[in-house]
Amino acid sequence: MSGEIRLRVGGGVELTMSRERAMEVMSTLSSQLDIHPANDEVDSRHVLPDDHRLWSYHALREDDRYYPKWDVDADSAVAEAFYQPVSGKAKVFLDLLIDHPGQLLSVDEICHLAGEDVFSGSRSIAGSINGLNHSCELTGRNYPFYWWGGDKTKYTDYAMKSRVADLFRHARANIDQ
Repeated sequence: MSGEIRLRVGGGVELTMSRERAMEVMSTLSSQLDIHPANDEVDSRHVLPDDHRLWSYHALREDDRYYPKWDVDADSAVAEAFYQPVSGKAKVFLDLLIDHPGQLLSVDEICHLAGEDVFSGSRSIAGSINGLNHSCELTGRNYPFYWWGGDKTKYTDYAMKSRVADLFRHARANIDQ
């Protein structure tokens, strides 16, 4: 993201900030005001198109600022390098998102789809995601999925954009050959 955002606060006050800073402010305000677009706007069975505005509300990760986003037209070899070393629960988690492109999956849905013996809950899923850090560092790319933090009554939702899921489905098929 590049460019600047101008925000009129009121009383004739205008703030100018980078897009990145504006997204950080929006994320902070959303959490402080207990606004969770993923929880309020979209049914978990709904498939989000890749250009849906909800993707921009994902829980920001520090590496989002440093690693480039996935380029579905040029990153096929990078996707293979990312996917190849993934194993265990991290692979189960990643495969679920690949196999449910654009669909928001809650913690409960992930536990159910994976089988109750794989994930015991949100901490188990979060632990599996930590297993993907090596692939992020190895390839210099962000996680290929997004997540939206839940409030006190709802867990986190996870999803992978459809075109990124296609990229990883091809990578998985190439590795499995």
